Amino acid sequence: MKNLLKKELSELLNKQMLLGLLVSFILIVMLGFVMTSTVSGTLEPSEEIHIIDLDNTEFTQQMITRLEEKGYLVEITTEQKAYEIILEEQHWNEAVVLPEGLTNKLLSQNQTCELNSITALKTTSTMSIAFAENSSAELVNNMIKILLSEKFLTDNLAFLENPVTITDYTVANGKSVPANSASLVSSMAMFDQLMPLILFLLVVLTAQTIITAIGAEKTDKTLETLLSSPVPRSVIIGAKMLSALIVALIYAGVYGLGFLTALLFAVDKTAENMNISSAFTDMIHMNEAIQTLGLQISVIGWIGVIIQLLFTIGIALTASMILGGLVEDAKSSQTASLPIVIFTMFPYMLSMISDIRNMDLPIRILLYCIPFTHTFIATGCLRFHQTGLFLGGMLYQIIFLCGIAFFALKLYQSDILFVHSLGKKNKNLKS
Repeated sequence: MKNLLKKELSELLNKQMLLGLLVSFILIVMLGFVMTSTVSGTLEPSEEIHIIDLDNTEFTQQMITRLEEKGYLVEITTEQKAYEIILEEQHWNEAVVLPEGLTNKLLSQNQTCELNSITALKTTSTMSIAFAENSSAELVNNMIKILLSEKFLTDNLAFLENPVTITDYTVANGKSVPANSASLVSSMAMFDQLMPLILFLLVVLTAQTIITAIGAEKTDKTLETLLSSPVPRSVIIGAKMLSALIVALIYAGVYGLGFLTALLFAVDKTAENMNISSAFTDMIHMNEAIQTLGLQISVIGWIGVIIQLLFTIGIALTASMILGGLVEDAKSSQTASLPIVIFTMFPYMLSMISDIRNMDLPIRILLYCIPFTHTFIATGCLRFHQTGLFLGGMLYQIIFLCGIAFFALKLYQSDILFVHSLGKKNKNLKS
């Protein structure tokens, strides 16, 4: 029993497996660090309030002074320009507009006044939008209530309870529309979140399928026979990659369809509890806002996304062929796909909680070195007109694919696989 246990452990706990675990541990720790810093940065309440003061009266100045006394850093501009221009010039992500005549309506006419809450949309990540929701308008609204209560005491309580209404505006691609940014992102989330899910499934499944198949062939001693046949090895490699791709597409199609069905079912159940006419009107309004902001992706853009997805799958297939050729048997193939899984999971998880395009430069450079990253950010690049980043990522993937494809072809055309298998066989004979 003891000898058998020792033998099994020595085969399972090999150098390749331990090295894979070490690399995986390091990458997971790095992923956790990046995720923690990203989430903590978005969850941390902002102490800055940006105000576009078009009224510029003693009352609005008093309100700003009170906000500063509470510890908020208030930045003000009185310029009368388009919202998108002001946010770009001031480098603001959000702002509150105090309209002209606000003081007169509130103090003299006791009429409800409208505040505009402006948010710059730079990502389609639903979690980022939820965390970064503009709270400045509510702070300004509460301060207005306090000042009016001090001036009018208990007169006209209904007016003092709701002295202002807040209208949301969203700015993107140099344009602005009266729409809530979170609602806009929700309208685009179905496609922008389905693509990363399908990509993750495809990469993981293709890698595991190819490496396991090659490992099983090495165990059954059929790989040497196959490579010794008169069939060109490039054809053998192509057949293995194509078969793995077909199987992975079937799996990804089933999972993707299941995810889409569940999402549509949830939307349908939500619609049952809503006014259908109102929900349909809101959907039309959101689609019109997306088109006005230039956030829609053209047919050519979607074709580009699909092409980039194919390059990504090609990289995963080729890398799997290399790793599969280096495994010793079916047992070691179980952990050989870890590098591909980790390097896919790393940008996938980050794309779910934040927008990689807006992260700090060192983190972006690190993530852009991973070829899978560029497909995860493809839809975001096209929606926000970062065509250069999209095409640059595709070019990098092409170069990367050509490099590892050349290496894979040289590996399978050489005798390294035979020498590797022979060395393993001699080692087993000696033991």
